[in-house]
Amino acid sequence: MEIFGLFAGLAIIGILIAIFFFLLGIVKWLLQGYFLFRVAEKKNLDMPWLGFVPFGTFYLGGQMYDGHITGRGQFNPKTIGLVFAIVGIVIYIMGLSIGDIAISYILMESIVFLGIFKAYTKNLGVAVLLALLNFVTAGIAAIIILFLYNRKLEEDAFGVVDETGEQYKSI
Repeated sequence: MEIFGLFAGLAIIGILIAIFFFLLGIVKWLLQGYFLFRVAEKKNLDMPWLGFVPFGTFYLGGQMYDGHITGRGQFNPKTIGLVFAIVGIVIYIMGLSIGDIAISYILMESIVFLGIFKAYTKNLGVAVLLALLNFVTAGIAAIIILFLYNRKLEEDAFGVVDETGEQYKSI
């Protein structure tokens, strides 16, 4: 009888851990979707609402390659985004287990967001390091960078207000 209680306790702990990670994933998805939507809206990307769709994020991230990773106008940004979305879906379908699927999704997301990281930092080396950090932190770094990039775009658009209430353009 004691072994049954032990297994029941372990099952309850496992279910609570699974619920915690599920809720953490929902919060990550909502935050990343919101900030990606805001950045896509400010950068006039095609269909910014795709920031809330799992593979739509790949489409938006691919559009940011235009002018940041590839030469501006060298490729159609919508085509780059579509290629990333299709490749992401194929890699996702080819995943053999839940762990493979999650790891491949985060790896692909880090590669796709390289254009966004480069647009934020203006340095390819730092952008690659941010992509690696995004992979290691399971996508948390992308939320932070998207938040910071959103603020940077707002400051560039509206200027910065100092303590005296004076508004000036940031350099």
